[in-house]
Amino acid sequence: MTDLPDLTVGVALIKQLEQYQVEHVFGIPGVHTVELYRGLAASSIQHHTPRHEQGAGFMADGYARVSGKPGVCFVITGPGLTNIATPMGQALADSIPMLVISSINDTLSTPQPRGMLHEMPDQLSFSQQVSRFSQTIHSAEELADALARAFGLFASARPGPVHLQLPVGLLGSVANEALAHLVHQTPTRPVASADSIAQAAAAINLAKNPVIMTGGGAVDAGDAVRVFAEKIDSPVHMTINSRGLLSHTHELSVPATCSLPSVRDAVNSADVVVALGTEFGATDYDQYKDDQFHIDGKLIRCDIDPLQISNNVIADIGLIGDVALTIGALTPLVDKRDAGSGALRAANTMKAATDELGSEMPRHLEIVEAIRDQVADCIFVGDSTQLIYSCNMIFNTESPRRWFNSSVGFGTLGYALPAATGAAIASLGEAQAAGLNDQKGAIQGKPVVCLIGDGGLQFTLGELGALKDTGLPVAVVVWRNGGYREIKTSMENAGVSAVGVEFAVPDFLAVAQAYGLNAVRVNNETDLCSAINRSHELGEAVLIEIDEAQIMQG
Repeated sequence: MTDLPDLTVGVALIKQLEQYQVEHVFGIPGVHTVELYRGLAASSIQHHTPRHEQGAGFMADGYARVSGKPGVCFVITGPGLTNIATPMGQALADSIPMLVISSINDTLSTPQPRGMLHEMPDQLSFSQQVSRFSQTIHSAEELADALARAFGLFASARPGPVHLQLPVGLLGSVANEALAHLVHQTPTRPVASADSIAQAAAAINLAKNPVIMTGGGAVDAGDAVRVFAEKIDSPVHMTINSRGLLSHTHELSVPATCSLPSVRDAVNSADVVVALGTEFGATDYDQYKDDQFHIDGKLIRCDIDPLQISNNVIADIGLIGDVALTIGALTPLVDKRDAGSGALRAANTMKAATDELGSEMPRHLEIVEAIRDQVADCIFVGDSTQLIYSCNMIFNTESPRRWFNSSVGFGTLGYALPAATGAAIASLGEAQAAGLNDQKGAIQGKPVVCLIGDGGLQFTLGELGALKDTGLPVAVVVWRNGGYREIKTSMENAGVSAVGVEFAVPDFLAVAQAYGLNAVRVNNETDLCSAINRSHELGEAVLIEIDEAQIMQG
């Protein structure tokens, strides 16, 4: 066997990731990425192996949403990258930080195919469609700058997936010792200009009934938004990706979609709307595609991405900067109002929105609210399934980063199981960093509840194995109705014969048990919450199957 140098480009890459405080990597090793793994065993980075690269991407996504840190993935040339493209698309749509590092054949510059293993024509162009940027590393010297660009984007700009590809031969080549330690300082987050903040304050001070709207870009600005909202006595309307920014018990909280007429009316009655970190995407504001959402009052938009200030809805006043920093600078300049009106407006909006829910939605809401109220501080990770569709309409959690799902944005199926596993890894890391011990002296993260349908689960069913590998107590709640219920309803409403929406469903309990996981069937909220709590107390994952027809009877 040929002697290899102590420091290769692959080893240097691992060392640099450590210095960027990367703690976890998700991926499946292959012959093209062997040199990525050379330095991994001796590093502080923990590797997690999914059963498919799609699972790696979704695990990284769930990890990033809970931790706020970029999820890092290693994938092989060709099929590894195409398999992870769907998770990258979901992360791009929802602005989730993800770093995908892949190999590329050494013949990348050859104009004609050579028949190499995993050969993919123009892999870079492919990945550019689902990433903030994609870059080929041609030399060892380029690596540090590329990583600095990626982590700089994650830290101070609108995040999303970044793809870096390295030729197989380069990964195993000799690296200069300095490369292993060459880590650039990440830029600070920007704050909006003083002039624009002053303009916004003047407009807010003249307003009689302001409204605040928050999106995923405000998810880390909870304290700043709460103080600001209380000072100007304004309801806070939260999109799906910012639920929990104000607690479900806060009197100014409005966790209801702007696709409902009553919520739109509340927004249109405002003379000033302050929009924080929201792109005004259709899945939050025009789910039923009736083109009836509009803002009649003056619009103030704050976003870290300058392009968002005029995207979908054009702002009257644009605040280009980090939401927390910018609102922190704005709050001292606005007048304090007497409390009361804002809470009344929020309560009236929530009552009207609740009255507009479809016939089955209130029951779905009862089930999920029971979990929230009986399973302390849990994290909900959802797929495209009935419980999620209903609760996206009107549901809230105790704090942010506790409710996210794939039914909006790119809208992938099979997301929830691997994403919940990633979320559990992140939550455990937070608990370890805080030294939080349970009554038995063990360190446990928050309970993680995966809400997924029997169709979506079959997209990534093998990831039960990855969950078992982690040993973490995720509760996988399977909503069983024997098909793609939402699509079936849509076809029937359109007068189309329902074809392709009903299918064989396996014995999920037997599958889970085959992986060595606990499994149980329940038909009411009491047993459901007991099973989730027991899973967390035991520190063991569980699959919980619910028959839709039985539990909907109440």
